[in-house]
Amino acid sequence: MMAGNTYARHARSRISSRATVHSVLIFIISQTTNLHTSHSYSHMRTARFLLLSAILLISILGAGCLHEQKTEAANHEVMLAILENAAAAIQGALDGLDKAALETATSLEKTGISGEDAESVLKVGTSSHPLILTMITFDANGTVLAAEPESVKGLVGQDLSGQEVVQRALAEKLPVMSGMFPLAEGGSGVVVEHPVMSADGKFLGVISTMFSPYDLIRPVAEDAANGTPYTLMVIETGGHILYDPDPFEVGKETFGDALYAQFPEIDRVARHAAANRSGYDTYSFYGTGSGAVVRKETFWSTVGLHGTEWRVMVIGEE
Repeated sequence: MMAGNTYARHARSRISSRATVHSVLIFIISQTTNLHTSHSYSHMRTARFLLLSAILLISILGAGCLHEQKTEAANHEVMLAILENAAAAIQGALDGLDKAALETATSLEKTGISGEDAESVLKVGTSSHPLILTMITFDANGTVLAAEPESVKGLVGQDLSGQEVVQRALAEKLPVMSGMFPLAEGGSGVVVEHPVMSADGKFLGVISTMFSPYDLIRPVAEDAANGTPYTLMVIETGGHILYDPDPFEVGKETFGDALYAQFPEIDRVARHAAANRSGYDTYSFYGTGSGAVVRKETFWSTVGLHGTEWRVMVIGEE
C-alpha cells in the first residue's frame, strides 16, 4: 500500500525508467546504423551485438509490462468474485427479512392489525428472524395500533403520517423499503413495509418491520473479504454509507460531507455509482486503518428491495 506522494514518486520512477530505456534504445539503434555503414569485420560484429542487445532490452521491457497487466487482471478477477459473493449474500439476507415480513402480514389478514391476537402475531414475527428489531402496525391514517417487542409498545397511539415512508406505503398500498434513518438508541435503521388486507380484500393498514442495515451487512462483508487485501462498502443511491469497515464512516453522506471536502473524487465516484447499477472507478482516500492517503479502485453492483437500491462496492488499495 502506498501513500499518495509515494504513489506519485513510484509513477514518476516508472516513467523515468521507461524514458531511460527509450533513450538507450535510440542510442543503440543509431550506433548500429552508423556501424552498418562501415564494411570492417569488427564493426559488423559490434553492430550485430548492439542489435541483439536492443532486441533483448525490448523483450525484457515487454515482459515487464505483460506481467503488470496479468497481475492487474488477476487482482480484478478476485475483486469481482468477492463482489459477486457478497452481493448475493446481502440480497439473500434482504430477501429473508422480506419473506418474514410478508408472512407476518399474511397472518395479520386473519387477526386484524390491532388487539391481543395481532400482538401475538407480531411477537412470533419478531422472533422469526434474528435481524428483526421491531414490528409495528399502523392504520390508514398512520396511527400505530400494535407494536413488538415490549420496549416499543410506547409507540401505540402515535401518529406516523408525517414520515415519508409511511406516506408512500399508505398511498401506494404496495411493499416498500425505506432509506436509512438514525435510531434514538443509536445506530441506524431501515424499515420494510407491507400492506395488510382483510380476507375480503379491504385495506386495513401496514406492517412495518425494522432492522439494522449495518448488522445485516457486516458479517457478510467480513466473511467475503476475510484473508484478502480488499474491503467492502455499501451505500445508498442517495450517498449515505450503510456499511464501512470503519464504523466512524457509517451514516455519513458522501455527497457534500465536510469529511470528504478535501477528496473531491469521493463525491464523483459516489455520484457515478448512484447513476449506474454496476461499474468501476478509482479515487484517493485514507487507507483502511491508516492516516496515509492512498489510491483506491472499486467495482460495484446492486442489491435491493421494492425499488430501493443499495450499491455494494469492493475496494482495493494500490
